[in-house]
Order: sequence, then structure tokens, then C-alpha cells
Amino acid sequence: MHQFLDGQASWKIDKRVNVIGVCVINLHVQVHRFGVIKVVLAAASATFPMKRYLPFLIVAVVFLLAVASGALLFYFKREAIKAAAAKSVSSKPGAETPHSPGALPPHVRGGAKARVTLEEFGDFECPPCGNLSSTLEKIEQDYGARLRVIFRECPLAMHKHALDAARAAEAAGLQGRFWEMHDLLYHNRFIWPQAADVRAAFNDYAKTLGLDVERFKKDMDSDKVKARIVSDQERARSLGVDRTPVLFINDHRVPETSMNPPALHEAIDAALNASPAKDAK
Repeated sequence: MHQFLDGQASWKIDKRVNVIGVCVINLHVQVHRFGVIKVVLAAASATFPMKRYLPFLIVAVVFLLAVASGALLFYFKREAIKAAAAKSVSSKPGAETPHSPGALPPHVRGGAKARVTLEEFGDFECPPCGNLSSTLEKIEQDYGARLRVIFRECPLAMHKHALDAARAAEAAGLQGRFWEMHDLLYHNRFIWPQAADVRAAFNDYAKTLGLDVERFKKDMDSDKVKARIVSDQERARSLGVDRTPVLFINDHRVPETSMNPPALHEAIDAALNASPAKDAK
């Protein structure tokens, strides 16, 4: 009955046929938030040839498609503008999601007013953390009061005794000896994890440091110690820390490949030589 000729829409209809059944064209255009536009074009003729009305039907269909396409284009353009506006607002300094502060006051060693702060997220049973500890001790000696070092508790679940070790360090901290316990745990990192009773080993360390051992035992399971560890873990999550060790120098994360003496010296020196304005960014 019909065919496409020479790239033009041409319909060839046998003129001898005077009755063309019923031709129904249903166009359903659903536009989000604009409801449903349902257009039913019905062309029925029992006495007139279809050819007479076909051009009008084609024009009507094209017109309705154009209207629907325009509506869709308008909708998506409006949504894109909204998304861009929202992104612009969220990118403003005042709109940034604040990081968790961690346990307060933090454990600090070095210059209290140093321009450069090195913040470590560590696990006392983590081998890489233990290896890094000697490097950081040397870094602290090299920079003295020019560098402030902060340690954050980040015991990983994969390490069986890491949480107890963090509790031991925090319990010692309640008696003012956090860093001494910190150093003992790392210096003896190959010994206490193999102990039949790690808590007994920690009690011995507490005695060595001259702590009130009975108080130390109670403090290890105290709410205050637990709260400090949880606060540090929340800070770790807020900064995207998912492993140990992780270092930040003036709030800039140090790449894992830069956790070596030359690279750390370079990063700290750059921070020391930066202008206060750059530090504030």
C-alpha cells in the first residue's frame, strides 16, 4: 500500500480504493513532572480517501513531538541549573563539612606553638606503623620546637591486640605518661603481641613507668579512655583515613610513597618556608 521514494515522504495510494478502514495513531509522550501528555489522533473515513488528510496528520504529529521535546529540554535544563547552583553553594568555604576534632586535648609532643604540625593516625600493632616510629622519632629530634607532633588512636580490627594497646596508651595518658607508653609499645612491638596475656605485659610497662598500676588497670576499661579512642576514630573517618599509618602535615595528607626521611624533611621544610597566608589556605 505504501513505500518510501527518493528520500521524501511519499505515500502511494490506490485511487480505486474509496474506503480505508480506521487509522488510529496513538502518541504517548510522558514528561517527568509535567504529567502525561496523551495525544490520540484518529483518522477515520468511510467515504473520503485517506490521502486527503494524511499531510495534516503528519504535521500534527511533528508539531506535538516538537512541543514534547521542548518541554523535556526545558525540564532537564532547569534541573542542570539547580544542580550547578547547589554545587556552587556547597563549594564555598563556609559550606564545607567540618572534620571531627578528635580527642581533646590531643596528645602533643614538640613545640606547642610550632608553625608545622605533623598528625599521625597509628595502630600500635601495625608493622608499618612500628617501622615508621623510629623515622618519626628522628624527625622530631631534627626539628625540635619547630615541629608539633600529634598522635591519633586508630586501632584496626584486623589486629588482635591493637585496641588493648590503644587503651594502655590512653590509660597511661591519664597519668601524664602517654608518650612514654607510646614509645614503649613501639620499641617492644615484636614482644608484647606474642605474650599469652597482653594486659599483663601492659601492666608491667605501667610499673616500669612508675604509674599507679591499679589505677592504670581500671582506666584501661574506663569510659574516658574509650571516649578518647572513639573520638580519634571519628576524626580518622572524617578525614578519609582507612588504614595506618597515615600522616598529615598542616592538614595536607602525606602520600604513602613520601613516608621516608628525605621526603618528610622536604615536606616539613616546605611548610616551614611557606608564608602564613599560604598556611591558612
